[in-house]
Amino acid sequence: MEKSSEIKEFKIGYTKKHLFFLSLAIIAFTIAAIYFIFNADNLAIDCSLNPRRYCFANPISYYILGLFSVCFFSILGSLALFKYIKNPVIFTINEKGIILPEGFVEWNDIMKANLYNMRGTVLLRIKVKARCAKYLRRNYNMFQNFLASLQEKNTFSYSVSGTNVDIDELYGFVRTHIENVRKKY
Repeated sequence: MEKSSEIKEFKIGYTKKHLFFLSLAIIAFTIAAIYFIFNADNLAIDCSLNPRRYCFANPISYYILGLFSVCFFSILGSLALFKYIKNPVIFTINEKGIILPEGFVEWNDIMKANLYNMRGTVLLRIKVKARCAKYLRRNYNMFQNFLASLQEKNTFSYSVSGTNVDIDELYGFVRTHIENVRKKY
């Protein structure tokens, strides 16, 4: 968490510990995928001798699963990891508003903000006015629009677990600014 002297500011980003464990997960899943590719025949023979659930008797199934997994975990995982290493900041909160990955939101456009704990992951959910949400989502692709439709309307969710911020201090700062804006109007 970085604080500016003239304007109080929170830069919420991933910690080195979080990025390290993400790297380990990418490496572990890639090794498992490579194991599937090079041992497809042995895995298929073992499945034929000891039939069980989620087992493939055909080695081609293991080849395809391994190739797909290598592509997914090595390529996409590494791209995501490099993106996070290059710019670990998820979003920034200051006295003027919140700078989200989608764009800037002023405090008077934010209707409410809540923290949710979902299976050990703390999410900051920000509900904004409809016109602001439409503007922020203008560059979403089809998959991002689908994910947005699964959320509460005009809501943006960001994980603050594994970040460099004191969650209680962040929530207090956000709630204080939202209440101050409501008192003005």
